[in-house]
Amino acid sequence: MKPIPYGHQWIDNYDIRQVVKVLKSDRITQGPKIKEFEEAMCKYTGARYAVAVSSGTAALHIACLCAGIKTGDEVITSPITFVASANCVLYCGGKPVFADIQEDTVNIDPKKIEEYLRRQKVGGRREKVKAIIPVHFAGHPCDLEEIHRIAKKYSLSVIEDACHALGARYLSRTSPFPSSRGESRGGDERWVKIGSCIHSD
Repeated sequence: MKPIPYGHQWIDNYDIRQVVKVLKSDRITQGPKIKEFEEAMCKYTGARYAVAVSSGTAALHIACLCAGIKTGDEVITSPITFVASANCVLYCGGKPVFADIQEDTVNIDPKKIEEYLRRQKVGGRREKVKAIIPVHFAGHPCDLEEIHRIAKKYSLSVIEDACHALGARYLSRTSPFPSSRGESRGGDERWVKIGSCIHSD
């Protein structure tokens, strides 16, 4: 079996031409290409809004700040991920807590999330947990319906680390999305794109 290297990227001549075009323009940052990129991301993911930042790490850090993560708060995430999924919590003074993965998907296991929350509740420490950061590892969507059910039950924020999976789809039976953000499959089922933001307000 030929290994797939983690750190390699695929850059073609089109990518190079676009970068050179920006470098030769009078606006390297905050120019028209940023707006083009944000609009393209909205269209691709179905999100209402998109804000370009310097990296996925920066995006997760901003999301943690928006969720109000602060010193002493705990955030549950996956141990199988890039360091950003935990570092964004540390940047806010919080503590990342790792819930184990599902063997078949390599994604965070919702059962393990709930097991941890139950243990914390028994110990009187549940109020320290503020959010869940599920990681859609290698383009495979997490079980978002179950994760959102747990988050709602325990009043937690969900910050999706979608860096590996923008545009991937999962089948939702409870999606709140209007038809413009998901493709109907009949009945109550809808394909929903990862990165589309359930709550973009």
